[in-house]
Amino acid sequence: MDSAFPAMVERPTGRRSTVAPGDLGPQVETALRDVLGWRPRPDDPAAFTNALNAAFRLRRVQGHTEADFVPRGYAVQADLGAVTGGQASLYRRATLVRSEALRILDGLVPLRPDADDDDMASYRLLVRNAVERLVDEIGAAGGPRVQMVNMYFAGLTGKENPIPGVTADTVAGQLGALRDRFGLTDGNVNTVEEEGIRTAYWTLVDLLLDLQGSWRRQVKKFSGGTGQGFLGTELILLSRLMEAAADQVEELEDVLDSVLITQSERRTLVLDDRTGLTVDGLLTWLHDFLSQEGRRIAQDAGRDGIVSGLAPMAVALVKAYRKFLADPVAARGLKEINRIELPVVYLPATCCDLPAGMFAARTKIAVASLSRLLTDLAKSAQRIGRWAQPVLVNATFLPVAGRDDVTEVRVRGFNLRLTHIPAFVRKAWEDDDCQVASAGTKGLLLPLEGSSTADDESVSALFRTSKLLAVFNRYDVPARWDGEQAVVMAADALPMALVDGERGVVEVAPEVVTFPLLDAAGVPDEDAGGTWPWLKQTRAFQTTPAGPLVDVDDVRDARAAADGGGDRLKELVDESFQRDPLVARMHLNSLLAPHKFVVHQKPSTKNDPKNDD
Repeated sequence: MDSAFPAMVERPTGRRSTVAPGDLGPQVETALRDVLGWRPRPDDPAAFTNALNAAFRLRRVQGHTEADFVPRGYAVQADLGAVTGGQASLYRRATLVRSEALRILDGLVPLRPDADDDDMASYRLLVRNAVERLVDEIGAAGGPRVQMVNMYFAGLTGKENPIPGVTADTVAGQLGALRDRFGLTDGNVNTVEEEGIRTAYWTLVDLLLDLQGSWRRQVKKFSGGTGQGFLGTELILLSRLMEAAADQVEELEDVLDSVLITQSERRTLVLDDRTGLTVDGLLTWLHDFLSQEGRRIAQDAGRDGIVSGLAPMAVALVKAYRKFLADPVAARGLKEINRIELPVVYLPATCCDLPAGMFAARTKIAVASLSRLLTDLAKSAQRIGRWAQPVLVNATFLPVAGRDDVTEVRVRGFNLRLTHIPAFVRKAWEDDDCQVASAGTKGLLLPLEGSSTADDESVSALFRTSKLLAVFNRYDVPARWDGEQAVVMAADALPMALVDGERGVVEVAPEVVTFPLLDAAGVPDEDAGGTWPWLKQTRAFQTTPAGPLVDVDDVRDARAAADGGGDRLKELVDESFQRDPLVARMHLNSLLAPHKFVVHQKPSTKNDPKNDD
């Protein structure tokens, strides 16, 4: 029982301090980085001079030189990262809106003769508080809390999502109540001065509605999606996780001291006989990475360093920690509980296993807490990507003549790179919140060595036909293919993946998706049937058709109707547009052009919400 170890856990005593007392180097480097936008490098004086020239503009004034600081943009520094990118832009706009909105709010006077002073003061206070808290949340280091920003906007305008066409006369929420309490309506306007008061209220509403529209356009960047977001914001999150994990390592060491497992003993406890890794070696490795190496990589190497250095190292650390320390400690405790089935668990005493203190409750709590932090760090690091999101459209399978059991696979898509290699998933990836995907190629069907080529629109490689058929049979790929004829299949009906040949890992940030619904690649869509039943227009593809693919029979009938008469043609065109407004127009124009019949706009389909294109 834990009472066998009565020693209390004490706070860390400054172990492994990375900065010597009185050392101002880190502060100086941070100041140079903030002011000059330059990473200090003692061996590159030219870069320092260029950074100075870019940050300060020299001018002669009455016989002497004055230096004017040139701001590098708007950013708020917060440890490793900063409020940068779209968040900084949105925050800058929000601060301007706040100052102007509060000025207008303070200057509002009622237009209704029976206005109640208490009601007006109450809603003036509500709007002021919501605006101030809203802007503070938008500029929060590490990214705003989406739910909180949505709550403030919903309180101000009555809706989380801005409604097109809403004006100061129709806005709901606290702004609408403010309008009613002050009587800021057209019916109460008589003089030019009164119209000026109402105009000020219009300006207040327009400012907040425009800010809400900007928020909705960028909200996905703050939702933590794979490969999304801004580097400055992500660095703040990584910094917090590394700091918390480093503190937890020290806490775990203090816990081990409290259960009579001192540092000298930890140096003798071998966790892996093959490599000789000890408990102290593992904890030292973790602490050094979290407090020094990892932070330096994230700060100096940017996205490339995070993708190629920090993320793989974080994954390796969490896997080693869980395999050699966390899992053995947790498994032994569960085994004891299942064996004796008693509310009191006696600590094991053995000369051939880990010390008994490793299975104390306080030790398990500390071990589990560190495991959670390391897992979150690895997942956060893997979420950061450098390139645009790859989108797979379709794949063509071409048997190679004269080569038995060899098929060429050509994959077409968007945002592909020269280092990409096509692959197929032998077994569906399991989505477990407690596991960290290593992004390795285990479980993938890879092409023949040296056969892959790529450009920015396609990747191709040679595969063993028999192995392709085995994968397809496992997933019951809808398209019939026996490996002897050429076929084209939609990417969303195939268990496809992309491998970065430069790093030898699966692309995970941002994750590979398939056209047109932008679903994650890897598991085929059972309902796709090798076709796309509906083409969805998204922000990523503004030119994507916004309706289902036109039916071949409809086009054939339309061409026949063009030869035979206009009434039947009009009827068919009208039916096509009800199902596929954009694609039908495109295809019918091209097919009916020889008959000098061109569809310039869709036929009238009144009161049909699907045809507002």
